[in-house]
Amino acid sequence: MTRDKLFLPAGIAAVFVLLGFCPGFPVLPFSIPLLVLLYPVGTACLGVRAANDRQAFLYGLFVAGAGHAIALFWLRNPMSIVGGLPMLLAILLTFIVCLLLATQAGLFAVMARHVWQPDLLRSAIALGLCWYFLEYAYALVVGFPWLPLSGALILWPWTMQAADTLGAYLTSAIWLMAAFALYGGIAARKVLPFACSLVLALCLSAYGLMTLTVSPMEAHTGPAEAEAALPVPPADDDVFPVLMADGNIDQNQKWVESYRRSTVATYDRLTSEALEKAAGQEALFLQQGQALKDYLSKGIIIWSETAMPFDLPSSPYTATLSALARQSSMGLLTGAPGYERDGSTYKVYNRIWLINAQGRPGGYYDKEHLVPFGEYIPSFFRLSFLDGLLQGVGAYTEGTRTDPLKYGRLALGPLVCYEAIFPWLAQERCKDGANVLLDVSNDGWFGATAAPWQHLYLAGLRCLEQNRWLVRCTNTGISAVFDSRGRLVFEGPQFTACALWASARIIETPSRFHGLFYILPALCGILLIGLVWSIRRKGQSACNS
Repeated sequence: MTRDKLFLPAGIAAVFVLLGFCPGFPVLPFSIPLLVLLYPVGTACLGVRAANDRQAFLYGLFVAGAGHAIALFWLRNPMSIVGGLPMLLAILLTFIVCLLLATQAGLFAVMARHVWQPDLLRSAIALGLCWYFLEYAYALVVGFPWLPLSGALILWPWTMQAADTLGAYLTSAIWLMAAFALYGGIAARKVLPFACSLVLALCLSAYGLMTLTVSPMEAHTGPAEAEAALPVPPADDDVFPVLMADGNIDQNQKWVESYRRSTVATYDRLTSEALEKAAGQEALFLQQGQALKDYLSKGIIIWSETAMPFDLPSSPYTATLSALARQSSMGLLTGAPGYERDGSTYKVYNRIWLINAQGRPGGYYDKEHLVPFGEYIPSFFRLSFLDGLLQGVGAYTEGTRTDPLKYGRLALGPLVCYEAIFPWLAQERCKDGANVLLDVSNDGWFGATAAPWQHLYLAGLRCLEQNRWLVRCTNTGISAVFDSRGRLVFEGPQFTACALWASARIIETPSRFHGLFYILPALCGILLIGLVWSIRRKGQSACNS
């Protein structure tokens, strides 16, 4: 089998890459998640076809850059609508971000040029591990891991169930190994890699389907039913109620002083109306030998990230929140900026405040992983025209407190906005004792684009990795609940001011992945080094002979 016949022509490889982005990732109203594997396979073919490393990098960079632009074109919205930048400049900055992220594909193309050899099985494993480490490294260094392969695959939860042991990045890398072996077996007309690919894919699928069968989904509530949902008697003591209020507040107005009163009134009204509707369930609870008030006292009211655009300790509006918590007999958790004096100035934090059922402060959490160009401008990129991208309070300070927010039996592990896309943050929350993961977000930045859906499913991966339920409340939707198998069990509407009743479950048992979190990268690194050494040694021997 000649080299030209084994690897795709550059034009077809580029089409593979673009098909991997769309419809592989959730970009359109539909997606085919397993197609996402075409992205790295096509990138690798581009790299192997290149004449040198520089050309391989550029092939991967520009083709994947186009793919990123397709999947992330929504970035122009927060830059223009919220940040006030001219649309042409916002589009230009979007393409720059996409090219930065696409350097991962450029590096992978270079790696493939040196690793992909006629020894197809070893090459497939090595390429999968190369991708695994690149995803991990870019998440750590670049800080915007918005399009990992797992972010597409989780839409078919059965494909990702092995993440309870291996984590999302490694599970998707194993699917990629199967894809490389399948492609190599077909292209080279060799039975062994083809058969190994099928066995590996069948094992992942069988484990996923078996796990989901053993742990059936308790229920599913879609957007059409979510607004009408009310508390129902729980199956056991580990189930607790959640009341999520989506204010659907205009982001360009919320920080204006004259709108603060109306913002508080909106959230107060939505929550109070939902509590009044829930009171009609009292008879149903009594039939089950329970009191509705006792059940609600175990739960929590959640308002979204920066739902309250003022400092709670010093604001007269806080009395309304305290009264609401007392009236409901539930804890109330809301996002609001936190201010702390630092000499002659103030540090501002993106903070989640907890008010207990007695109306008193119950603790807070400050967002530790801030959004570049959304919550701060990197020091090496200080340009005055970019200041409009910051929220109304200006630049935030990174938080350092990571303890769970505790209310009764609940130990809520907070993940603010895009903190939910980082595996190590959820790992730390559960290490500190969280028995439920909490994601409050403000997806009003994104508008009517694919971004809220991409964000939503990335959050679901953390449940699967940590064996925890996740409750997610946003300003404009999609407020949701995921179970511990990464399945979307409750989904609210978008762009609708509403309050939604849902329920979630407390789980104390850690996942296998939680215990292997720091071991897996080391083991994979040792394996990759051994495989690369073996492949290169065999290649040199073939050249010498």
